[in-house]
Amino acid sequence: MNALITNHDGIAGTWQTVTAAIQENCPEYDAFLGRLSPEVRQSIYALELASRLGFTFKFEGTSSGTAQVWHVNVTSNPDGTDTPLAAYAMLARMSRPTMAIFKKQLDLVANYADLRQDRAAEIIAQLSTPVEFLRSIAFIAPARTPYTIELLATAQGLANLVEMRIKYALACKRPIEFSPQIQPMILTPTHGTLPSGHSTEAFTLARVLWLLLRDAGVVPYDDTIWGKMFMRQASRIAVNRTVAGVHFPVDSEAGAILGLTLGAYFAGRCQGSNEIKGWTFHGDQYPDSRDFDWTQLYDPATHTQKDPGAWADETTTSLTGTTIQSTPLAWLWNRAKQEWLDLREPCAGGSSGGGTLEDGGDGASPLEDDGS
Repeated sequence: MNALITNHDGIAGTWQTVTAAIQENCPEYDAFLGRLSPEVRQSIYALELASRLGFTFKFEGTSSGTAQVWHVNVTSNPDGTDTPLAAYAMLARMSRPTMAIFKKQLDLVANYADLRQDRAAEIIAQLSTPVEFLRSIAFIAPARTPYTIELLATAQGLANLVEMRIKYALACKRPIEFSPQIQPMILTPTHGTLPSGHSTEAFTLARVLWLLLRDAGVVPYDDTIWGKMFMRQASRIAVNRTVAGVHFPVDSEAGAILGLTLGAYFAGRCQGSNEIKGWTFHGDQYPDSRDFDWTQLYDPATHTQKDPGAWADETTTSLTGTTIQSTPLAWLWNRAKQEWLDLREPCAGGSSGGGTLEDGGDGASPLEDDGS
């Protein structure tokens, strides 16, 4: 700082009034996003997402109710005024399990404690973002895929907003509040247990990443095995929270349904969609002895959520004459997609012999040139 002060005094000279023409920046111009820091862009993305969400809670008796998250579709007013028109489409709806269901689920939580010694390192490492484990599957690195990381961070922010509001509304007790024998191996969070935040965020990111790679269509990342592995990783993260003693399996099920829903919704905000596919989780209808199984909820080959039973169902809302696409989010998606498209660019040049790397320059395999 001091060097710049003295440097200015030494070279700036007498002030000259600016007379040259200065071109103004284009307003609401998505290309300008590339000049902003990631931290500034995150604020823009956060408002793009949060400003299109609504929340309601419907009381059902004195101690129960249903939390509902809505997409707010905003369109121009046909009367020409500045006041827009808003229409609501159901995105997620959740009611909590009964106390009897939670008590029965506690048997599963107690049994999962046997895995704590084996899973301890994972559980501690997974206290942070799921990206650290997704990058062990797909080649994600700050220097290689910075926009993909930014996209996933944005999607995680959406999941966190929604899950925390539902947790607060449903106020479901944690396992530690049912029995002194649970004794979690990590600090129990203060917010409610359902839906599981780790499950919600892990499945949101897993689906967003899978949809991104499918959109790019780059070999080998377009093969279904990658989608399956992302879902297995999300499931592992969710189950580890039950192993740790801070979640019931039903929490993971609710979180996975919510996360998969938000993942598709987020991709729609980025790519454009004229419909909202919302899911309802009926906690009071969840089988009390059922363990969590992601394969009953999603098919990576067809990119579709599955109906697991009476405790979950889908509602599709079609939007007439509009889409839910956000221009800033579309810009981010396309930047992230390009990082994977760059992987399939053809080589600019060949080997010194004039051939390709594959044929060794003379039509023979490079492994055959030296007799190996």
